[in-house]
Amino acid sequence: MKRPFLCLVCSLCLGCGQDVRAEPAVVIGSFSSLENATALQNTATDQRLIIPVREVRMVQTRREGQLLYRVVLLALQSSDIKALQQTAQRNGYEGAWLTDVEAEVGSTTVLDNLGVDPFTTAERARQPQRDADPQRVAPVTQEPAKPLLPLYRNGEQAAQPRERTWWLSGWQPKGETSLTFRLKGFTSTADLPATDFSRSYLGSRREDGAIDLRTMLEREVGNWSFELAHTALVQYGKGLSLGHMGGEQIMVSDDLRLLNLTEGLNEGSRHRSLHRLDRFNARWRSDRWALTVGRQAVSWGSGIVFQPLDPFNPFSPTAVDRDYKAGDDLILVERLFENGHDAQLLHVFRRDEQDSVSSEVASTAAKWHGYAGSVEFELIAAKHYDAEFFGVSARVPVGPAVLRSDIAMRRGIGQREKNEDWGVLGIVNIDVAFPWRDRTAYAFAEYFHNDFGLTELSSPFTSVPLDLQAGLARGEFFNLMRDYVAVGGSFEWHPLLTQQLTVITNLHDSSSLLQMQFAYDVGQNQNMQLGWIGSTGGTGDEFAPISVGALPIGQPITRGGGDRIYLRWAGYF
Repeated sequence: MKRPFLCLVCSLCLGCGQDVRAEPAVVIGSFSSLENATALQNTATDQRLIIPVREVRMVQTRREGQLLYRVVLLALQSSDIKALQQTAQRNGYEGAWLTDVEAEVGSTTVLDNLGVDPFTTAERARQPQRDADPQRVAPVTQEPAKPLLPLYRNGEQAAQPRERTWWLSGWQPKGETSLTFRLKGFTSTADLPATDFSRSYLGSRREDGAIDLRTMLEREVGNWSFELAHTALVQYGKGLSLGHMGGEQIMVSDDLRLLNLTEGLNEGSRHRSLHRLDRFNARWRSDRWALTVGRQAVSWGSGIVFQPLDPFNPFSPTAVDRDYKAGDDLILVERLFENGHDAQLLHVFRRDEQDSVSSEVASTAAKWHGYAGSVEFELIAAKHYDAEFFGVSARVPVGPAVLRSDIAMRRGIGQREKNEDWGVLGIVNIDVAFPWRDRTAYAFAEYFHNDFGLTELSSPFTSVPLDLQAGLARGEFFNLMRDYVAVGGSFEWHPLLTQQLTVITNLHDSSSLLQMQFAYDVGQNQNMQLGWIGSTGGTGDEFAPISVGALPIGQPITRGGGDRIYLRWAGYF
């Protein structure tokens, strides 16, 4: 797998004298650059425990005189090819499509016997859509995959490692039904600085934890599909009495959603349990159109750590549990065009604080996704919480790396006191995956700017501008100031062990937030993550303890800072 040139040479040897046979395969990428194809091949090889396959291979074909390199997945059994395609789509390869390849019996040679190439990268724009594989169904809800760094990949696209499909017995109707489960445990412990405002109640250490079982049911019948995901969750920790947990566990409320699909079961001073439906939707798809109605997750933009173009429940920069992004109650219409471009029209329903369904708290957005040469771009226009929102995103390959930029223009954020001034949020990032000593390494850098942030923190820190308050309260912002740089990466020490490191630095006060994590596959269908989050900076800096007041004797009262250690285990059944 690490010798792609040998595979290419073998694929040209038509006169080897061996029998050949056709077998189905899943295409996850097609490139004019051998270097880019090799990088994807190596990445997919490292994911073989996440996407069970017999082999990951590279094949070549010619299209209108151009030599192209495809990366294909071969199923453990030919009958599993459709399930392999669906698993690949849920693990970041949304455009994965089916084709037939010819394999020499008893050899490693694979020959692509088709000249059809609907592309999932920027090169797809050069291909006529009329030549698309007839089994390809478009468009798809999820956006192109984020970089495959476990800490920062898009949760919904990352889907579940080694996911198994359970066929419901008793009948065999037309269509497919799958039932899958994820059981997760999480615990964290954090030091509280001596001046922390909650130390008198929590003591010198804060300990939190959670256990949850997610049950996922999917049903496909013809052009229709139905999805339901139920979560039973138990949380514990002293922090519950203060109205918040340690920060890694995402606690979603349905109070302001259209449908309240969350029900509390039991609650005490240090524990609570509940169950909820996080997915509850129906979807219809044809070759050119798709319609989704119900609770579903939507992700826009191409940020790695920060998400200026994604106001729909984005993950916190330090969130550990990114398996599934929180869903919204929505209607989504999608359209794929002949030139490979696609469009989305989205409306998210919400309730206001008076429990009324109101357009003032809803979101209506349109997005155009297309290609211009080697540049992949998105254009967004929206009315989000009754305020205008415009965005543009671009992605371009730079050698083996990918350079991206997202820019959003927003007219105010706060609801109570309208701000007619426009603000700009944006990111520029670059990332690259590369082999090193027969292992896979990944590195990235990202700059983030937010016009609605502060340029300096007052001491003591007692007030936040209304726009910033609104963004923090809605979970669209996670930082107080304007300019940040995030750098990091991951390295595969062993096929079962990966280390990630991320450093987020505030450019105004030079304080930093550091996150290091080890991810280990402890067994089949099981993964464990051990991590640490710490900070650097002086008193009053954002990532150090922030002064929020003072005692009568003059001693400061602070919030934040301190080190945190966490442990997460997840099993997939």
